[in-house]
Amino acid sequence: MKNPLYKRLPRELKKNFGKYLALFLFLMITIGFGSGFFIAGSSMKVAFENSFEKYNIEDGHFTLADKASDTLIEETEKLGLTIYELFYKDKILDDGDTVRVYQIRDEINLIDVMQGDMPSKENELAIDRLYCEYNDLSIGDTIKIDGKDFRITALVALSDYTSLFKNNSDLMFDAELFTPVIVTKESFQNLSDSGLEYNYAWIDDRQNMTDPEKKDRAEEIQKTIVKYGILTEFIPEFANQAIHFAGDDIGGDRVIMQWLLYIIILVIGLAAAITTKSTVEQESAVIGTLRASGYKRSELLWHYVIVPVLVTLAAALAGNVLGYTFMKDFCVGMYYHSYSLMSYQTLWNGEAFILTTVIPCIMILILNLVILGTMLSLPPLQFLRKELKRKKKSKTLKLRHGSFFARFRTRVIMQNISAYILLLAGIFVANVMLVFGFLFMPLVQNYKEIIINSQIAEYQYILKAPVETETKGAEKFSVYTLQNDNEETITVYGIEENSKYLQNLDLTDGKIYLSDSYKEKYGLDSGDIITLSEKYEEKSYDFKVESEYEYPSSLCIFMSREKFSDVFDKDENYFSGYFSNEKIDDIDSLYIATVITQSDLTAASDQLENSMGMMSIIWVFATALYILMIYLLAKMITEKNAKSISLMKIMGYSNHEIGRLYNYSTGIVVLISMTVTLPLISFLIKKIYYIFMLEYNGWMTYYFAPWIYPLTVAIGCFSFLVVYFLEMKRIAKIPLSETIKGIE
Repeated sequence: MKNPLYKRLPRELKKNFGKYLALFLFLMITIGFGSGFFIAGSSMKVAFENSFEKYNIEDGHFTLADKASDTLIEETEKLGLTIYELFYKDKILDDGDTVRVYQIRDEINLIDVMQGDMPSKENELAIDRLYCEYNDLSIGDTIKIDGKDFRITALVALSDYTSLFKNNSDLMFDAELFTPVIVTKESFQNLSDSGLEYNYAWIDDRQNMTDPEKKDRAEEIQKTIVKYGILTEFIPEFANQAIHFAGDDIGGDRVIMQWLLYIIILVIGLAAAITTKSTVEQESAVIGTLRASGYKRSELLWHYVIVPVLVTLAAALAGNVLGYTFMKDFCVGMYYHSYSLMSYQTLWNGEAFILTTVIPCIMILILNLVILGTMLSLPPLQFLRKELKRKKKSKTLKLRHGSFFARFRTRVIMQNISAYILLLAGIFVANVMLVFGFLFMPLVQNYKEIIINSQIAEYQYILKAPVETETKGAEKFSVYTLQNDNEETITVYGIEENSKYLQNLDLTDGKIYLSDSYKEKYGLDSGDIITLSEKYEEKSYDFKVESEYEYPSSLCIFMSREKFSDVFDKDENYFSGYFSNEKIDDIDSLYIATVITQSDLTAASDQLENSMGMMSIIWVFATALYILMIYLLAKMITEKNAKSISLMKIMGYSNHEIGRLYNYSTGIVVLISMTVTLPLISFLIKKIYYIFMLEYNGWMTYYFAPWIYPLTVAIGCFSFLVVYFLEMKRIAKIPLSETIKGIE
């Protein structure tokens, strides 16, 4: 026989239509975004992993000071390596951007043509798609390199540049100011040799090695190369940020999104379960009658659980449809806006379906079963008497102080303490999302500002060989790169003792200063001794720290040129670059290794600003979560106290006065929750940020904008006001007759 209780389900949905619609929409959007994110991420992750074989990506590359000798090639081939020439020329465009010119490849690090055709003539080139997106370039446009016009014939993705890192040691890639380009062999040869790098890639016969085996293998290859050539750069594939940064980010984002999805669903599920529990309390007399009439506890439990579970299932299915369509394309767009990824194909992901549909439904089901099952296990007589607590009611706390309104609100809060604890948890999650969404843009902008303010000079010229200049104001300096125990690149500067560019530095008696970013990242202090080593040789140096110098754009140390020459066994007149506030025009470009300008120093912050489009989505989503949590719990409290509200109306209280009693109680809890959670969130995020940054090259000083707290509080207050007006309408609709319903 069909259970007659099923006939109540449509009425239950209609009665609480606002509650279930809000749950449905929020769960649908949450699950839809999670589903789209997982589908896009997994599809692109598969494409990324398959790209190593599909595009024959290198097992590593190295750069030499001069062309490799036949002996070096023979010795590396004896190790089981196949060596490929991948020479390139770094060229500076008129606008200061850097293009890295390669000739067409047909054996290693192959290219995915996203649009157009590969160059076939001398005045043609293929260019990275993402760089074109950032710089409003398209097929048919021209770029001037070395005074020659090249027409863009193809937008491409290079398999060894999925993230556009100019240098492997950079804190962040730079798709706005740097791009690799592909030209014909003839075009490459006809360009001047300024910026030429003798770069070689290798493919290893040994494959499927473990991580420790890969590291040992890299050390073996490096030692062999050092014996027969002057090594200037050595990057095995597993350490190449340009290859792996995007793939690692896709995988890392997936874990974060999964946890965020479940935390949000858990909070929403608890809110839904508690509001359903409130419904059970209101219908306790009916439940007692049904139990006394022979209905099993399991039948009643299923009756009250089925609606939230069905709503969750419907939201999950709708969310998956949304995920495979709009949200998937949106998430793919986010990745393609940040990385130079190759083409991908959308794949069905059974795991994503389980993560976004099966698990959320199970979570909601278990939450409701646990919370309602405990209550429905009470005997029928207790339901008839509306005595729904297992323990005897504790003695009521006497409230003797304060006005009637203050004591009444305190009583409301104490009677609904479990709901308000849940509200605090929901506000904590929403505030985490809000602070996270607001934090990074001002942090990046502050980092950019202090870099500009602490810039040493307008230009830093790094030379391939010491060359004199007549440029007024140019000041010589020496530079060398070492690495610390974390294999992170540390720049060593040797500067004039009375430098006009780095003032307030007492470099007499061999004193050494750290950049403030270096000191902050590793917690160093005056008097500490740091050990730095050569990248490609077994040689190390100990330096005693005198103090710090404000230079946040790099992890570096400063010493006098005299001290520098002594440490690195250089001639006393040796130098390797110039600081200058004027452009140097009397040095041939063949002798210039690189020029560091303000745009180079701010490249990381500029790229981060371009990649933070989804931060606005986070705070919009967090605001919606704020409103939903306050709405569900305020609605529950209003419905739970409907009889009391009706009685107060009979006694002459206005709707506004009743709202001050009940809604203000919720407002007080919202304010308390914000006051408690915001300092804790700020502390936790700062700790997490420091741990997170230790895993990356470079350092970005932590900055918490002073307007984040007030804006977060303002959004919380706005959310409460939205709910307040909704609940005032609900209070106004409660009839005077409500107080006499159910009186025996």
